[in-house]
Amino acid sequence: MAVDYDAVILGGTVQGRGAAALAAREGARVALVEPLGSVERRICCQLVLTALASASPGADWHGLKHQVNALETVAYPHLSLDRLATGGVDVVLEPGQFSPQPRLAVTTLTRRLRARGYLLAPGTQVTVPDIPGLAETSYLTLDTLLTLEALPQTAIVLGRSGAAIALAQALARLGTHTTLVSRGSVLLPTEDADLSAFIEVLLEASGVVLRLGSQIETIRQKDEVELLLSDGGAIAAQAIILATAPHPLLESLNLASVGIRPRTVHGTTTALAVDDRLATAHSRVFACGPAIGGYWAESTDHQDVAIALRNLLYLPWRRLSSLNRPALLPTAPEYARLGLGAAQARRWYGSEATVLQVPFGQLLKAHQGDDIMGFCRWVVRSDGQLVGAQICGPGASELIHTLALAMQQGIPIQQLERLPTLPHSLTAMLPLLVSTWQQQRWHPGTWRRDWAENWFNWRRSR
Repeated sequence: MAVDYDAVILGGTVQGRGAAALAAREGARVALVEPLGSVERRICCQLVLTALASASPGADWHGLKHQVNALETVAYPHLSLDRLATGGVDVVLEPGQFSPQPRLAVTTLTRRLRARGYLLAPGTQVTVPDIPGLAETSYLTLDTLLTLEALPQTAIVLGRSGAAIALAQALARLGTHTTLVSRGSVLLPTEDADLSAFIEVLLEASGVVLRLGSQIETIRQKDEVELLLSDGGAIAAQAIILATAPHPLLESLNLASVGIRPRTVHGTTTALAVDDRLATAHSRVFACGPAIGGYWAESTDHQDVAIALRNLLYLPWRRLSSLNRPALLPTAPEYARLGLGAAQARRWYGSEATVLQVPFGQLLKAHQGDDIMGFCRWVVRSDGQLVGAQICGPGASELIHTLALAMQQGIPIQQLERLPTLPHSLTAMLPLLVSTWQQQRWHPGTWRRDWAENWFNWRRSR
């Protein structure tokens, strides 16, 4: 079957552009189909959240806007459309969709593109909940926040996504009286209960008012935006910011024509259904990026890009393990997580699962900054295999990568003791945790301690 391309990528994300660059680098003939401006909007949203989360309390709003604009000009230079085109990618800035007849292809307004395989990496947008009055309200989102000339004095953040949590804290630290409203009763329902409670306290300490488990009856807007709750209460603010969990933009791709049916919840598309090789229901169509869902899909690593693309181009034997994917909640301090939580590990491994925790206050590096709040938690099996980690503290996004490598390579934590670590650095956390684990193993009354004491008694008596 003669085709024009080895791969056609239906993009709209940084991951889609990354896949196109990787395919071209390895000699494949590839076309990238993406709506004009979609990736730039997503990059802007990420930069807004990053700039707000890292801003000092009371920082100047105009200075932050200037910082975001400056960062936007230098973000992902290797994935600019000019660089991709120069590298051999056929860039098509038009919306595309599948057309199965007479042979499977992607059609745009002016082109028909046929390939051996197709990769879905579409963008996402926040889900607009079905709340009476919301559609008639002038709400903001992350990509429209920069249009404000000044931050509002009061704001309501709607949702409990990672973006909602980080945004609510950032606004409060910048001086806006912020209320986070969610119908969920727990802030981080998939985390251990004590970790979710810690993040709730972290937000409240920053000045965020949490209204969890709140059912909104209606929203109305006069001078201010007012939320009327089912319990008879009301919340009013100058602005409402929609930061609900995003959903993938799949409606225009004509997926049903090739037998692909995304997962839906209450009629809203939540993710593309894929297997561990990132293949969809159609054997020639793969997917990557935030549209495949997963834990904090917008802020996980990009290892799915190479796996999906190489399964498409070569042989589909590479597998993606969700346990080895770090994710980040850009709060202050940062919260990074990997693998299983303590409760999940105990369900899987029972008494074999051990939880180790060291506060950041034990690190001299933390005392050199302004914040010693936080902790590093490991979930370890009895043989020393790391199965999960949660870090809340300065530099968590950097430290989690070392643990992700250890998990991916199956390195037991006994061997991490041999890893060279600079004193007075964040990596000094590693020997502290290993020492905590060894103390549990060599506690008086354990067989190791008893054997060693018998050994020493015998040697002293010689």
